[in-house]
Amino acid sequence: MIDLVIFLKNNLAEHFVIYFIPLYIVGGRPVAILSAQFLGYKASFLLPVVVMLDTLQIPLFYHLYGAISGSLLARKFSERTIKKGKSLSKSKLFRWMQVMGAPGVVAITMLPLKGCGMWSGVLLSRLLKFSKPTGYPLLIGGSIFGCAFLLGLGEGILKLCMLFMNG
Repeated sequence: MIDLVIFLKNNLAEHFVIYFIPLYIVGGRPVAILSAQFLGYKASFLLPVVVMLDTLQIPLFYHLYGAISGSLLARKFSERTIKKGKSLSKSKLFRWMQVMGAPGVVAITMLPLKGCGMWSGVLLSRLLKFSKPTGYPLLIGGSIFGCAFLLGLGEGILKLCMLFMNG
């Protein structure tokens, strides 16, 4: 693991955008934040960048869910998305988040787990029938808390690595 981080730092650290945005798109917030943090980027830089990327997704997902629920043609092309939404709504975690209401939207948005994040937060916000002016701050808050959690986790891992390397 240390060798991989050193390789990335030596070969890609100068080209942050080349690897950060694809990592963010493919691996999500946890992969992008932790890899950039291991390459030496600071929280004061990463937090605003990731929150901005998360925030840019919100209108896209609102539009997507609106088009899916409002159009017969879109429903035919999005059966897979609807099936995922149904399976997600049957999960115990998602039901628990629904019961929590607004804090549930923040919590599901901030969790660094598969199936959680911005698209799940927007879906829960729509299922709870929150207006966009109510949903946006909840989703952005979840993004901020999620980034802070991941940055703290990354710092802890880095300190442990330094402890074992020096010890």
